Amino acid sequence: MDEPTIRALRNVTFFASLSDDDLRHIAKFIGKRTYPAGHVIVQENTQGDTFHIIQEGKVEITKRFEDGEEMVLAVCGDGDFFGEMALLEGSPRSATVRTLEPTTTLEISRQGFVSLLQKAPLLAYELMKELSVRLRDTDAKMIARLQCKNEQLRQAYLDTVTAMANAIEARDPYTRGHTDRVTTIAKAIARRMNWNGEQLSSLEVGALLHDVGKIGVADAILRKPSPLSAAEYAEIKTHPEVGRRMLQGISYLESAIPGVLHHHERYDGRGYPDQLSGPGIPLAGRILAVADVFDAMTSDRPYRRAMSPQAAVAELERGAGTQFDPEVVVAFIRAWQSNDLET
Repeated sequence: MDEPTIRALRNVTFFASLSDDDLRHIAKFIGKRTYPAGHVIVQENTQGDTFHIIQEGKVEITKRFEDGEEMVLAVCGDGDFFGEMALLEGSPRSATVRTLEPTTTLEISRQGFVSLLQKAPLLAYELMKELSVRLRDTDAKMIARLQCKNEQLRQAYLDTVTAMANAIEARDPYTRGHTDRVTTIAKAIARRMNWNGEQLSSLEVGALLHDVGKIGVADAILRKPSPLSAAEYAEIKTHPEVGRRMLQGISYLESAIPGVLHHHERYDGRGYPDQLSGPGIPLAGRILAVADVFDAMTSDRPYRRAMSPQAAVAELERGAGTQFDPEVVVAFIRAWQSNDLET
């Protein structure tokens, strides 16, 4: 069978440049098999020890994700190969290979490759070098797909928490739109402080959820048209800690906890829940503190009319260094002066 196998190998792009002696070495370890259309040559999550070179035909390589969705990684034809990792280790196969038409493959087992490695190590090395290029191409596509799935999952969480925030706001007509405005302001401040990527994403979730703990506060308190009593204020002050407990253990939301828990801390240490001060307050909390108070001051409440933006900015400046981080106030003012705030 050596000569027919050598001729078949010669038609494969990778092997075309090899000498007859090299091809004879390889041919000693190669078998040949034909599969009908629709046949599963490799099944995902099963053991496999065979590397396949397509002599003639066509296959598709697919990967199934946990949600049941199946992705086509590649469609391979004459001269292509698959199952390269079977030459290196015996773990379960990471994808399924199915024929799209009658397909003939040249096959080498892991044991055959080990024998080739022993008898012609340089040839085996060249083979593996070429296979590594194919593996990198496949990995790049998988990584892109996984990144896409990750972003879809993150967006699903974001949609869910936005709905939660909207449900909380619906209980108090005077705070409707507050969450969206605080989110916009906080992101504008953060950009002025050179935040981007994951930092900005976590801050956005924290802003959307900064009042999520109010879900446990009685409607009578949230809607009270007059100043709160000491007991009522004490109940309101529990909402950062309640919010922290709600987010804890949810991987896509945990990075937002510092902002949710600490947006009522004061720079001078007289805030709540932990009386942190200065740089000891997570920066997300310091940013949200400014965004939250500015929107509160410029919004109508049952017991007072809204301040003008100019008056609210003046209040922030007066509170810099006591209630607010001075650097955050400066970043806010720059964003406000540049019309970066949609308020």
